[in-house]
Amino acid sequence: MNETFDPSFKIVFHDYGGHAFTAHIAREMARRGARTHYMSFGSFATPKGKVEGRGGDPDQFSAEELSISAPFDKDNLVRRRQQQIEYARVAAAKVLEQRPDIVFSSNSPLEVQQHLMRACRSIGAKFVFWVQDIHSEAIGQILGRKNAMLGRMAGAYYRALERRLLKQSDGIIVISEAFRDLLGSWGVNSSDMTVIENWAPLEDIPVLPRENDWALEHMRKDRVRIVYSGTMARKHNPDMLLHLARNLDVDVHLFSQGVNADYVKRSAAEQGLDNVFVQGWVPVDDLPSMLAGADILYAVIEKEAGVFSVPSKVLSYLASGRPILASIPADNLSSRKIANAEAGLVSEPDDVEALLADARTLLADPERRRQMGLDGRRYAETEFDIGAIGDRFVTIIEETGALPSQPAGMQKQAALSA
Repeated sequence: MNETFDPSFKIVFHDYGGHAFTAHIAREMARRGARTHYMSFGSFATPKGKVEGRGGDPDQFSAEELSISAPFDKDNLVRRRQQQIEYARVAAAKVLEQRPDIVFSSNSPLEVQQHLMRACRSIGAKFVFWVQDIHSEAIGQILGRKNAMLGRMAGAYYRALERRLLKQSDGIIVISEAFRDLLGSWGVNSSDMTVIENWAPLEDIPVLPRENDWALEHMRKDRVRIVYSGTMARKHNPDMLLHLARNLDVDVHLFSQGVNADYVKRSAAEQGLDNVFVQGWVPVDDLPSMLAGADILYAVIEKEAGVFSVPSKVLSYLASGRPILASIPADNLSSRKIANAEAGLVSEPDDVEALLADARTLLADPERRRQMGLDGRRYAETEFDIGAIGDRFVTIIEETGALPSQPAGMQKQAALSA
């Protein structure tokens, strides 16, 4: 394979949460010849991708999980912000140590983005803001539940900060056209934005048999299984899982951690629901077996979060070859993906009766479930091509001007020849 980059060129990928797809593209850039360092927040409680170095990694790839001085307090908003700023300083210091030519930073609080951008400016590196959520919208809504005035004030402050950081970035990646439209209304130049939808690493999620060893150990063999896997935060309604368990003759499995997972476990016990099983996040290497053990995979996101958040678990669900049941706003990108792939049934997040009707439709038709799973995997194989995605990132790097001038005979090869 012809290399895209001169081996002296260096990229830092930073992902606060440590998601599978960001580590995936970092390894792809290393395979194309760039020295690539991947950084994530090891103390942030969320399901992780392959965020550590592994056997078989490209020689040019390295990775590390950064830490702070105390366990991260996700639920105390004041303490959380203080620790985010502490982490921001740690991450910025690491950028100064690495001295890359360009930094891609994703899934990060705005204070972290601000510190990383300053670090890039001090060493002449380019900074690409990879927009996964509209943070100011989320902050305003979350705080607004506690105090309407506080929500408006915080939303306005962070909206101004987010707008300024976006305008000062050397490049912007957004994960949907809806994000491009919203940021354009803020005065952010649309020509600075590239739409790259998220994906799941296909080689990390092979289609496996339902009765694999992991599933047989952790799930009841003779029961139909509805599975929810991943983060269950403020934007996810845990009661929907309880509705499924109360009204259907199925086992409902929740693989998650935190306040909402504890709530589901406690509520199921109080209501005498012996068909609800709550376990922690599974290691990334066990994820394919867990997903394969499902008959139906469930996703939910609140209506108010539909504008600023796209549940990445849906992408893993598509890759797993299992049908999807979802409570997601119709205008959310994930809802459209499920519909385009013909991979499941989607209803509005506050419509319990529609959810139960969709679930009963799937439960009554095993062949339809099988076909939806096949269609979802086929869609993933078409849309999640890391070679094509890698070409998009190379183009962004070129457009930022991060690539140095090279002497004759050392020019980078065109991305499409890689």
